[in-house]
Amino acid sequence: MPSRRPGMRSRALSAMRAIPAKIADNSAVHMPLFALPSDFGILKKFLTHLSWLMVLNLTIKPAYLLVVDAKIQDALGPEAWGNFFPLLSLSILLNILLDAGLANHATRAIAQNPEGLNGHFQSGWRAKGMLFPIYLLALLATGYLLGYRGISLQWLGWVGINQALLSAVLYVRAGLQGAGEHRADAWVSIADRALLLVGLGALLFARDEFQLEWLLGGTTAALTCSLLLGSLRIQKLRKALPVPLTASANVWGHFKSSWPYALLFLLMMTYHRVDAIMLERMAPNGAVQAGWYAMGYRLFEAANMIGFLFATLLLPYFTRMLSAGEDVRPLAAGVSRLLLVGGGSVAWVAAFFAPAFLGLFYASFLNEAAPILPWLMASFAVFAQGYVYSTLLTARGDLKLLNRLAALGAVANVAGNAWWLSQADGSNAALGCAVVSAVTQVLVVGLQTASVMRFHPGRIWWKVGQTALLHSSACAAICGAFLRWANTSGWSVVMCLLCCIAAGALPGIAQTQTLRQLLSDKMNTFTDS
Repeated sequence: MPSRRPGMRSRALSAMRAIPAKIADNSAVHMPLFALPSDFGILKKFLTHLSWLMVLNLTIKPAYLLVVDAKIQDALGPEAWGNFFPLLSLSILLNILLDAGLANHATRAIAQNPEGLNGHFQSGWRAKGMLFPIYLLALLATGYLLGYRGISLQWLGWVGINQALLSAVLYVRAGLQGAGEHRADAWVSIADRALLLVGLGALLFARDEFQLEWLLGGTTAALTCSLLLGSLRIQKLRKALPVPLTASANVWGHFKSSWPYALLFLLMMTYHRVDAIMLERMAPNGAVQAGWYAMGYRLFEAANMIGFLFATLLLPYFTRMLSAGEDVRPLAAGVSRLLLVGGGSVAWVAAFFAPAFLGLFYASFLNEAAPILPWLMASFAVFAQGYVYSTLLTARGDLKLLNRLAALGAVANVAGNAWWLSQADGSNAALGCAVVSAVTQVLVVGLQTASVMRFHPGRIWWKVGQTALLHSSACAAICGAFLRWANTSGWSVVMCLLCCIAAGALPGIAQTQTLRQLLSDKMNTFTDS
């Protein structure tokens, strides 16, 4: 999944308030994203960049996840995949040791001053070089303490190397995003999945059996190619920029400014990924149940790409709008309502047609995984809202608050899973983990949303609630109609999903006319300043 994750910063709000003057004095040089005068608003530029990202990402990445990756699990079986899935989750959980928040910190720094590509960004590479052996040692040691031995430990080491390559790709993308190179970022973001789609897809078609080592090796090769592609673009950008007059921060300076990002990511990954590890290690028939859980979680990851794409672009926009004194509420509420339509549609269809939904991508164990899917899709619908509100809190510099909420979520998730798994049997443990995940998302995202509404009060937030209520009612009616009058084949599920999404265009739900007004009326205040 592309990874996919909003970063945080520990600067006090007083420091944030010092930025606008600097931006106003240097807007022509330091803001490539808004460098050209325009009669269109910030939201149009945001949606233009987002549409290009979505065209590529929503074509290639879901095709890989839902066709190739799903078929690999079908070929390996739930138990074999259930043994591998927790290893992948563990490598992602500790992934922050590879980055320590450097990528998200670099995005904000370069967005404020693109010359940082020749200073801040380069010194960040040295910091990442120091982190790799620490990560690999910690990963293998943790795996050993959890009881992994033999081939499982070898797989864990290989997955760790792939995570290191992915972290490097994400750091390159952070530089591209900060510099406003969204088109290049889009191509880099899909390069590895496009290669895997072709290469592994050919292996699945040509061979009767599939080996997990082919997936690991193919991922290594694809990520290496993606890293080279992004590095070439970064190098071209660096040549066009002057070298900063001031020396860039040393390695320890990077860690000091980035550790809050790292803490937040670790806490968030705890309540996102630890359930798979606990399920496989603690539950009766744990490997098989982890395989069932992975079937639904793959769809969660595929859907989650939409929210992650919004977040990658929202952070620099929110940062600059707040620095310039712009009202962020229309953009935040507009994106929130769009995500409510998308997330709500998927969640409602999964609740009504779980076996048929899974049957679009898998050939076996549909009934076993079906009870798990609705809860994971409900988690996605809620988590997608978190991308908007946590990113806005990030741009405000409210890192302490975000870390507290993430810590609350981590404790709630681990405690809930531990309680459930202590009494679960060989068939319902995965379902309980999915329920705990959904409850945790409601708790954390609900508090994030309440915090944003407290910091930026206004009647516009009532429209978000209006969208949730009206669209949910429409989806319930649509799904009920399909359940009564249509068959439950895969095509019926697809048509039902499209109808639910189309319901977002009904009056009072997403209100696309309001977005169009913002596109035409809102002036680009960054260049005006």
